[in-house]
Amino acid sequence: MIKRIIIVILLLLLLLLLGCEEISSLTQDMSQTSSSTNLKIVKAVELGSEWEMKQMSFGVGAGDEVAILLKLSDGDKVDGYFYLEKGDEIDFRITGKTLLYKSLVQDRFSFVASQAQGDTYNLAFRSAADEDDQQAKVTVFLEVIYPIDGSIYVPVEDE
Repeated sequence: MIKRIIIVILLLLLLLLLGCEEISSLTQDMSQTSSSTNLKIVKAVELGSEWEMKQMSFGVGAGDEVAILLKLSDGDKVDGYFYLEKGDEIDFRITGKTLLYKSLVQDRFSFVASQAQGDTYNLAFRSAADEDDQQAKVTVFLEVIYPIDGSIYVPVEDE
């Protein structure tokens, strides 16, 4: 238990010291994240001693964007997939320092972290519907498998 607390504190310090500039650069061009995201972690499990898997479900309102950040080490591999539980269209992008992947349909994805792309990766889901279309909320199911020493950061809803 104490080991986990120390690891969490060290990760937070590392994030504060090294990652703040990178995270802010990833999020500075994003529009405001929807306050109605309603992100739920459906399942979170360790797969053996080297991998972690998270399944989550969340909503993306018309004209809104939801960003999930991954903090990885050089050479870390990430696999995942997403599909739409409700709605028709979503703009999905994976970026490090540059765009790595883009898809307009439900899909599988895989990438390897590299020094050239940095250590923070942004998985962004943007609704393709106009902001005026209030009925166009999209519900996304996402599964991400990443190394156990990586970190995932999800949006927190204000209450």
